Amino acid sequence: MTIGAKLYRTATTDDSMAWAKQNMAQAPDGTVFLADITTTAKGRQGRSWQIYPGQLLVTFILKPPQLSTLAHDDIAIRLNQLTMAMALGIVEPLKPYDVGLKWPNDFVAQDKKVGGMLVQVIWHNNAPYGIIVGFALNVNNVFAPEDQLFATATSLSVLTQSAHEMRPLYKNILQSLNHWYDQWQQGDYMAIYRSWRGQQRYIGQSIKVHQKDGTTVVGIAQQVLPNGDIMLKDVHNKQHMLSLYQVEDLTLL
Repeated sequence: MTIGAKLYRTATTDDSMAWAKQNMAQAPDGTVFLADITTTAKGRQGRSWQIYPGQLLVTFILKPPQLSTLAHDDIAIRLNQLTMAMALGIVEPLKPYDVGLKWPNDFVAQDKKVGGMLVQVIWHNNAPYGIIVGFALNVNNVFAPEDQLFATATSLSVLTQSAHEMRPLYKNILQSLNHWYDQWQQGDYMAIYRSWRGQQRYIGQSIKVHQKDGTTVVGIAQQVLPNGDIMLKDVHNKQHMLSLYQVEDLTLL
């Protein structure tokens, strides 16, 4: 087991992604960073992730030897496929709760967000040196009706009407992450892509994609592609290929 073999633990951290980055040089591949209390967390595009008691927040680093041997033209797609593998590692233990993927990196059930994943690539001399992966899952927290997230977020305890033990879930996710990390290291990229594609919840549905440049694209989600992009067809039957690097948010219409 690589992911979880080494553990950094602290009582409190302001930013676990920054904490992991500070220890990137000496921490081995698969090191996990856990804090009893995390005061701030960020999602895509630097947006704040609302922290509640009862959430599972985990950060870990990956330093696969393959990073130094990848051809320049292969780096982007291989990193995207590694992101797919990590998303699968998290979502597969959540199958009993009918949790699936919302492109690009959210976990959803009953059209509500259960969690999210953030991937940060650390570069050195124009090559990827390591990857920091952070994920947060709503496990035992409950959203009150007056909470602004009540309409858009849910938790495992809400879905099952019961509390969950955090440690077994954490262990199951680590085991699953290691399985998919092994698949990626063995070069089984198409199997990763097919499984990731099969977990997508909004294929065939009308969605609106908000992009970093402020534009939006509305259409039917036709397919996700092996490089991680998504294909939409708008009302004029025009196809749009949207990059996961350019997306800010996705909403179901």
